[in-house]
Amino acid sequence: MKKILLSLVCCAAAVLAPAVANAQSTAEPAADSAAVSAAEAPAEDGYKMTYVVSTQDEFLGLLEEAVRTEGEDLGVQIDALYAGTDLEKMISCIEAAKTAGQDAVLINLIQADDAAACIEAAGDMKVVFINRVPSDYSVLGDNAAAVASDEHLSGKYQGEFLADFFNKEGKTEVKYLLLKGTDGLIHTTLRTEGAIKAMEDAGITMTEAGVISADYDRITAKEAMDGLLQEGLDADCIISNNDAMALGAILALKDADMDPASLPITGIDATADAVEAVKNGEMAMTVYQNANAQARQSILAAIDLLEGNPLTANEDRAVSEESDHVLYVPFVPVTNENVDTFKD
Repeated sequence: MKKILLSLVCCAAAVLAPAVANAQSTAEPAADSAAVSAAEAPAEDGYKMTYVVSTQDEFLGLLEEAVRTEGEDLGVQIDALYAGTDLEKMISCIEAAKTAGQDAVLINLIQADDAAACIEAAGDMKVVFINRVPSDYSVLGDNAAAVASDEHLSGKYQGEFLADFFNKEGKTEVKYLLLKGTDGLIHTTLRTEGAIKAMEDAGITMTEAGVISADYDRITAKEAMDGLLQEGLDADCIISNNDAMALGAILALKDADMDPASLPITGIDATADAVEAVKNGEMAMTVYQNANAQARQSILAAIDLLEGNPLTANEDRAVSEESDHVLYVPFVPVTNENVDTFKD
């Protein structure tokens, strides 16, 4: 397959926030085979696609790298444009891709309600929303699809693990500290609600011991946790909307000469650092979110749209029951029972 040049360009002076330096790789199952579909044979000259990036956290930094890598593997030229948290800038990026004659645009939404405006700006270009799905699936169709992981399940897996943990201890009343991601993002809400509901469904009475809003950022979580620990921590567990914030809390606990293993800490993403934390017992569990599969399946979905192929399931993706234009890459719970099947 011919090699292509992946170019990195800026859009309207948007700045990419760097991921934490020691979290530049994501853990993957030790044995992972790439899915094969008819879309993996692109047009002879190759397709040109633009990846429009919104805000960055540690996982989204990994996802961007995965989009580039998978694009190269599939013979697709990938350009990247950065919009940050500004919808007008995102629309400008999409219009710039259209003007440049790109075949498709991959979009990491700022807010779930922005999808219709993005599709309108794309015109005849095919659109695939990656990692974050629209709030209204009716905007999707022959020209637009979404590839993500089902956020109804990520928090649920956390809650099921914690319910099992406390039920084994005979504890039915639990105080939890929530490390909360960015307000207004649908996956922040779904992850939180899923964890709490799963525990309540298992007969656990939940009491909120505190909420740290840390925007999915490790350093922000660490600094907020430092302050909380000075006042005194009164919680039975820590539920974090992602690994980065959980790892920030672990750093704060260690700096305060407290054992992170003294209470269960749960995260989401299964970054390399989080997998190591599960292995050494500092984190009780995480939930694997497959950046490479999300990237690859998003590009393949765009090719399917371009070639008029139906969006079908394969070993790396399932079709949502709510829309045949929404594809889900599975989440996988990671605990001390299966963590050795994941590589750093």
